[in-house]
Amino acid sequence: MAFSIDKPTLERASSGDPAALETLATLLMPHIEKQLLRYPLTDEDRRDLVQATLMQVVRRVGSFRGDSSFSTWLFRVTANEALMMMRSQRRHRARLVAGLDLEDLGTLSAANDASLLQAGDATAEASERDACVREALAELPSDYRDVVALHYSQDLGLHEIAARLATTESAVRSRLHRARSRLREILERGPLGREVAAA
Repeated sequence: MAFSIDKPTLERASSGDPAALETLATLLMPHIEKQLLRYPLTDEDRRDLVQATLMQVVRRVGSFRGDSSFSTWLFRVTANEALMMMRSQRRHRARLVAGLDLEDLGTLSAANDASLLQAGDATAEASERDACVREALAELPSDYRDVVALHYSQDLGLHEIAARLATTESAVRSRLHRARSRLREILERGPLGREVAAA
């Protein structure tokens, strides 16, 4: 996914210039689409993720400091969005089918409107929590964000993460511990407070 963006466009986009942001989005879209082909997603989810990633880029491009290449930064933003969606979908599927055979799902009655409304509220609350977690993850340093994504979203163990990041297991364990602590602090400051941190 290596590519470059000319510095003037990037600087204007970082300062919030609408024309530069639009140019940036147009340039980045094919790179984001290409990266998302690596993930097991439906076409609809992929389209949604392209938009979600572009929104994150627009919101966060001002925080790009040039410590790494812009393509590396974009790769991480895109990967975070994809992994968060996949994790959210896994949790949703687990809640949906807990205790039910797949055949039973087709026979569920829609007669109980109250329980449907409650389920809708629960889904909305879960979406709000997911959004808070996604925003909190974006505030983490990239090395913390990477270990969190690999451990929780890709279900990799410490040894696998260490191999992937070319570091030691103890370094991964330390980063993961610090990342959890930092995430808890960020989430407790947020709109859902301790409820989100506990979840």
